[in-house]
Amino acid sequence: MAPTINTRVNQFCFGQPKTSLSLEKEPLKPLAQGKVRVRLEATNINPSDLLSIHGVGQYRRVHVPPRVPGFEAVGRVVEVSAVGHTDLQVGQKVLVAMSGTWQYYIDASPENLFPLPESLDNGYACQLYINALTAWVITTKVAKLNKEDVVIINAAGSAIGKIFAQLAHSLGFTLIAVTSKPDEYPYDTIPVLDVKQDLHAQLQTRKLPQPTAALDAIGGEAGTYLIRTLKENGQYINYGTLSLAPYTPAFFKLMKTNNIDFSTFFLRYWEESVGKGGRKAVFAEMLDHFIANDIKLSVASELPLEDFQTAIEMVEQRSSAVSGKIILTL
Repeated sequence: MAPTINTRVNQFCFGQPKTSLSLEKEPLKPLAQGKVRVRLEATNINPSDLLSIHGVGQYRRVHVPPRVPGFEAVGRVVEVSAVGHTDLQVGQKVLVAMSGTWQYYIDASPENLFPLPESLDNGYACQLYINALTAWVITTKVAKLNKEDVVIINAAGSAIGKIFAQLAHSLGFTLIAVTSKPDEYPYDTIPVLDVKQDLHAQLQTRKLPQPTAALDAIGGEAGTYLIRTLKENGQYINYGTLSLAPYTPAFFKLMKTNNIDFSTFFLRYWEESVGKGGRKAVFAEMLDHFIANDIKLSVASELPLEDFQTAIEMVEQRSSAVSGKIILTL
């Protein structure tokens, strides 16, 4: 029997999750022509989810309530009305890469669905877009890192930081990690610096090579600390603003003095630049590499969608050193 009811998290305003989100049931409408209906099985909670719920920065403009949170999930195709526009089949396992994944059913355009091997665990599969594709595109398409490159990253204990660490091994570039908890950093073969101490001095004391590239997830004053470590003519890529603060005047002075090639990376803008077909090709390339090289995407806990408030509290309260994502199961 075809499903008739959908369960979803509704964000009806910006603000604290306890006052801006509610769990709702609503009738499923007939599937529109050209769409594919997916029964979702797992989705995760990313920092971008929380920023969009609170309405921080660009998220207040781009993701306006009422809306369903969530940006990536895994599920199975249950209905297809896009005949002639897709090879997707009922029962096929797919990654859903679009806004609105905190719900049982989602109607998607075929270009937002990526076929997945049956062997992939749902907790792994639902993490294959936001962080995984960002890390892959930055390392292989934007920075084009090779074995001669020395890369320094901050927020090294984050989920994407751990992907960069594994890609350093599989792609061959040298990585230097910066974190607030160096004693808890999980990779013994990667030198790790303490963010609370002078980064440049730590490089010199430990006789580490000077970085040719920096990947910055934080922005603000942390960016100034990071850019001071770079060689002249190095490249600096900002892909996040966890500090929610702008760069300092000292940052821009160092950028100019040392002729640093500065750029920002937003996955959404990259998607627009390569188009839907290009995005799918790069995703397939990434997935092949991740499977062949056993790139791990860790899961800390799994909770049912109905317990989304508890899951959000776990994300907001846990330390950044805790391993793995919080997964919502459906």
